[in-house]
Amino acid sequence: MKNKVSFILALLICFLSLGGLISTDIFLPALKSMGEFYDATPQDMQSSIAIFLLGISIAQLIYGPITDSLGRKKVLLFGLLVWFLSTVGVYLSQDFRSLMILRLLQGIGACAGITISRAIISDLLDKESAGLFYLTIFPFVGMSPAIAPMIGGVLSDNFGWKSCFLFLTIFIFVTIILSLFVLKETLPKEKRIPFNFKSLSLNTVKVLKFGPFLYYSAIPCFAYAIYFAYIVESPFILTSLGLGGELVGYSYFTLSLTYVLGNITAKKLAKKQGVNATIDLGYKIFFIGGLLFGLQTYISPFPVFTSILTISILTFGNGFLLPLGTASAIGSVPDLSGIASGIMGCMQIGSAAASSYFIGILSNHDNLKTGVIIAISSFIGITIYTLGKKEEKKFSSAINKGVQNE
Repeated sequence: MKNKVSFILALLICFLSLGGLISTDIFLPALKSMGEFYDATPQDMQSSIAIFLLGISIAQLIYGPITDSLGRKKVLLFGLLVWFLSTVGVYLSQDFRSLMILRLLQGIGACAGITISRAIISDLLDKESAGLFYLTIFPFVGMSPAIAPMIGGVLSDNFGWKSCFLFLTIFIFVTIILSLFVLKETLPKEKRIPFNFKSLSLNTVKVLKFGPFLYYSAIPCFAYAIYFAYIVESPFILTSLGLGGELVGYSYFTLSLTYVLGNITAKKLAKKQGVNATIDLGYKIFFIGGLLFGLQTYISPFPVFTSILTISILTFGNGFLLPLGTASAIGSVPDLSGIASGIMGCMQIGSAAASSYFIGILSNHDNLKTGVIIAISSFIGITIYTLGKKEEKKFSSAINKGVQNE
């Protein structure tokens, strides 16, 4: 019989889940002023986001096996300490090279909370209870990409960009205190698995060679890549259209709101018409949003309004694609779901990291080019999805079963 989760432990899990998103988003409105401080180009500052996401992406493959062998709490505390020290380092840093190294360490540290919090919940709750728990904390996680830039915009406009990292340092410190005094070890020694590199490597290759897994993985990867292409360009797009840092921060609220609404809508539709039909609808909405975003950059007389509106349509579709695509990918290899989950997370965040890095190079921060890239990428994504439907039909029943059990 598994335990219940107390309110204070639920608060800690929420903090751990939010950490990576806050570390990514809080300084978005301050990118321009940070670039001036470090004498860095806009492309350089976008690279600081990409390298953070790269750290999260790679570390997801490492924390899982290590925590299964050594236990949850001490590995978590190590990761949180890395996150804390690297964030203090960013606050004190004076040159761009130091910033990049520290941002990579930030990603590696923040990833501990994201990855290990899921394992802790799995230790404490059965599948049904875990699903209900995630539904409880999801609105907070889903809204964090809006709340963090709003906080960052207010802080940077009034106290300078370093105040964003001071706020983040305090947030991490509170998280460490909660972890020390609230969290008890949830994986007893008798349930720990000896680390076996050979077995892990063979199973990883097996998952990566499995066609349906790769097909379904492409769904959240394209969704994340295109979303982050907009996110890292948005401070430059919206600033060029006349918005100040604080107003740029407020603009992310609609994106998080539509994402949460998309997720709620998708859950209702999936129960009525099935997962596959819901993904179909979500991808159509996603593609329409990407296409309209590209068009409006050329023809809109009110580009601020239409930019936010059309990208909100895309993020509404993301509310369908991210949870259902991820569940479908992992559900396609039920015998290796743990490894598949780590690979899926790595690929998903990795695609966001690559997108964050290359969008500035390809667009040169030109609004029209950014619109074309997002529209074309949306078209490529839906084309790959449509062409792969033959494989999807073979595994649809198994995947629907897996998702319903989440």
